[in-house]
Amino acid sequence: MRANFSNDPVSSTTKAGWTAGAGVEVALARNWSAKAEYLFVKLADGSCTTDCAIADASGTPVIPNVAVKFSESIVRGGINYRFAW
Repeated sequence: MRANFSNDPVSSTTKAGWTAGAGVEVALARNWSAKAEYLFVKLADGSCTTDCAIADASGTPVIPNVAVKFSESIVRGGINYRFAW
């Protein structure tokens, strides 16, 4: 994970996560099928404290306590055609 404020990279670390999902494919006609898939991706949460110090208007460093959650839901669909070779 990498946290950025504006164009200034502030910290970097590697963390693990997991993905779970399910999908289905159904025949529509002789060579045609349709498919749908759902994935839930959960990566390790992060936080940014002293490494994310930013300056206020007077130039005084402000140290925020920012919690970041990394999770995403992904839905995909498609139509397939099987060629008869």
